[in-house]
Amino acid sequence: MNKLIYIITLFSILVLLSSCSKYLEVNPDNRVRLETVEDYKAVINGAYPQAYHHFTELYTDNVRYYDYPDYNQANITSWLFPIYLWSDSYVSTAISPNSAWRKYYNDIYESNIVLEGIDKATGDDALRESIKGEAYMIRAYCHFMLVNIFAKHYIPATADTDLGIPYAMEYEKKPGQHYERPSVQYVYDRVEEDALKALEMIDESFITVPKFHWSKASIHAFLSRFYLFKEDWERSLYHSEEVFKINGNIRDFIADYDTYFTKDHGQFANQYFDSKQGSVLLVNYSVSWNIYNRGSLYANEFINQFHANDLRGKIYSRWNVSTPNYMARKFRVDEHPSGDPHADVGLFVVEEVMYNAAEASVRKHNPNFQYAIDKLNAILKQRWRPFVALDVSNYMDKDALISKILDEKNKELCYEGYRWFDIKRHEITVRHWDGRRYIELLPDDKRRLVQIPFEELEANPMMKPNPR
Repeated sequence: MNKLIYIITLFSILVLLSSCSKYLEVNPDNRVRLETVEDYKAVINGAYPQAYHHFTELYTDNVRYYDYPDYNQANITSWLFPIYLWSDSYVSTAISPNSAWRKYYNDIYESNIVLEGIDKATGDDALRESIKGEAYMIRAYCHFMLVNIFAKHYIPATADTDLGIPYAMEYEKKPGQHYERPSVQYVYDRVEEDALKALEMIDESFITVPKFHWSKASIHAFLSRFYLFKEDWERSLYHSEEVFKINGNIRDFIADYDTYFTKDHGQFANQYFDSKQGSVLLVNYSVSWNIYNRGSLYANEFINQFHANDLRGKIYSRWNVSTPNYMARKFRVDEHPSGDPHADVGLFVVEEVMYNAAEASVRKHNPNFQYAIDKLNAILKQRWRPFVALDVSNYMDKDALISKILDEKNKELCYEGYRWFDIKRHEITVRHWDGRRYIELLPDDKRRLVQIPFEELEANPMMKPNPR
């Protein structure tokens, strides 16, 4: 890619490896050498993507703008507000589309460094293959997220002609290379190839920090999402069931609420995505806009959607006692040396896979409504007090049941950055208050395709912008 996409230097690779047990050797003219399998392992450890997609939550129906002049911080509002209004003109920060584009491609760049060089490195061959599997999976995941943010959602009838995003199969040897946009279908085909390779290659016995690395369970979870988005319902169901064979844990939300939230909001947030949580499949330490407690976008309306019995609706609290600025206590407040607040964010959890399975079971050729209701009830049993089971007889209409699944999915995963993709897939209208009036984002609005960053368009004459 051009210099915007791949802002990485040999020096940065050296910095990346500085915390590892073995530093890279440097020859007399200061070129960094990757010589052993362990060297490449260190590179891939630093290539794992964070929740760069998190900014998409600002596009959704989960937040509303409130002008609290005595509380809101003007700078933070200036960062978030343009994104909230689906504007192409936003401030480039760590939580912007521009940042997501650059960082996903940066991780792809590092994964390609590994894939192109590790076969020449000395070291254990079994570890070599597992590291290659991680690199393939990182490359697949990053491209998948990019295509679903910056291109149309997958539509079987038009995927061959809809513009996707460049799929980088090798790292850039010369700065300033130009790339065209292949089709969405092309991107999905390459993602599928890479992910299926990774599933066969990764050996979990080499993973020393579980849940911060790809595993069989988290790859199956990815494929559950991938095939759901691709509308291949049977394969989505297959990979969902493969996850459940390995890990069928559902978060005991009631126990967490009683143990932590009623005593200490901060402690509840600290453990929400802890790797010890049984339902967490893949997690990473990420910059999180949700921690910007003075950013003017709050959950004041969204919390009213929760039933009184649903404890998920009770984890919203005010950051300021005199201002009704409700936010979900899912993310710990952790200041990073960069100045941006960070928190652990779940990239895949068992609950999402259950909602994927429920939707796929309803939309497949021979729908199974009872299966979908059973999956919803399995989660609700750990969310409602007292628990009132859903009865399939009340959801015999396919559209009504899909709507219920999406509603429950949003209540469970809200503010984690996944609602936007369902809004695109299901063509859901979003209304946002701009301080004076409501503005609607209709299903045919071109702004549903996030614009390719202007810096990229300027540097790469072959890159077509999204229509406006």
